[in-house]
Amino acid sequence: MKDDRIMTANGSIVGAVKVSSNAQDHPNFINDKLYRSWADWEEDVAELCNQLKDKDWLFVYGIPRGGVTLSTMISHRLGIPMVADAPGYWMLNWYHWRMRQNIQLKSKSKNILIVDSICDTGGTIDHIKKQLYAIANGDEMDYTFAVVDVDPGVIQKVDKYVNVKGKQWLVYPWESGSQELKL
Repeated sequence: MKDDRIMTANGSIVGAVKVSSNAQDHPNFINDKLYRSWADWEEDVAELCNQLKDKDWLFVYGIPRGGVTLSTMISHRLGIPMVADAPGYWMLNWYHWRMRQNIQLKSKSKNILIVDSICDTGGTIDHIKKQLYAIANGDEMDYTFAVVDVDPGVIQKVDKYVNVKGKQWLVYPWESGSQELKL
């Protein structure tokens, strides 16, 4: 079976549009890199959790790769389950998924939190939304998209965010030793 999805250098699958990991080739960035510290990241996660704490969540899903770190931290701080499976799997039948994972939930909530570290072009979120709505089968779920950093040109694609980013290429603490930065 042919797989026509494109994986970016940071591991995200964005559909059929390739986005280069090299800031010189990316239309939204200059070549300057802004290195974020773990202390900055912790503060931003705390701020995002404050925005999210008053809603009853079914679970949190983190878009690989930056979203996985964020979803783990949100899961611990807000005490909600974290899902690591791809949306196509858990959306086919969320009751069945819950039973197979042996997760006893405190509520019957259908509020699903989808997180990522950054939304710079909106391509990943568009891809996830398209996938979610294509397989929803009429099931009324409430999706909230939350990120730490968002580009001002795509701010309308997310529901919650902490920072509006500039033109610098953001380097998160877990990426500091990455081979991708040597390109």
